[in-house]
Amino acid sequence: MKLRREGNEQFRVDFKKAQIDPFAIAQAIAQTMRECTVRGATGKPLVWNDYRVILAKPDFESIRPLQAPLERDLRTVLAGEAQTRKAELVGELRVTVVFDEADELRAGDAVIRVAFVPTEKASAPRAGELTMRFDGWAVAGEIIAKPTDTVHVADTATYATMRWSGGEARLAIAQTMIAGRPHADAPPHFISLHGAGATVNKQHFWIAATPTGVRIGRYPKANPVHVNGALLDAGGETEVARPAEISLSRGDLMLTVK
Repeated sequence: MKLRREGNEQFRVDFKKAQIDPFAIAQAIAQTMRECTVRGATGKPLVWNDYRVILAKPDFESIRPLQAPLERDLRTVLAGEAQTRKAELVGELRVTVVFDEADELRAGDAVIRVAFVPTEKASAPRAGELTMRFDGWAVAGEIIAKPTDTVHVADTATYATMRWSGGEARLAIAQTMIAGRPHADAPPHFISLHGAGATVNKQHFWIAATPTGVRIGRYPKANPVHVNGALLDAGGETEVARPAEISLSRGDLMLTVK
């Protein structure tokens, strides 16, 4: 894949005849993210948080049914990129994939337009677009505005409860949290697993309660995560009904979600 800057906020992508699949698009966005050299007042890198990917219509039609794996691959690839950059965002990370209405792009080419867009100014998705939004959990907690170890729970939200030998945390429905061994500079929406040993990673897994179940994802470099006895692949995720049992590092820490 070849990336070429065409302006301050636009890049041209040549996929070099490779199949355009979710992973290829994720790689293109990660490579584009590296091109941002803006820094905040403290010297910390800032990266664009709004990415609009324009594909040739045949490529768009082939990717349209794959939005779920596209979101998964974006989450995994951008997590690795964010770990390296330790950058900040001005708003939620938003990726929109559309087709070239002017029909000027040839198959295998794409254009990526970037911008700094505060969340409150983000436009609503239009019909025919694939739009994905990610908050801090999506990028392994590294693209953050301010670290905290506070567990955030909406006052009026229905919640699930996650318990382990060292404590418990409430999980607001649809609020994704990062869980791991307590440490300094923890990311936002972080659950400190007090009592966890050294085999539990600082960012071991992410978790989001649903109305009747729970979604759980293992970070790519984390030690083993088992959900109801089934091993999650590195970077993988699953959704199961509650109650659910989570095992970290082959039983070194056990958690339940009810």
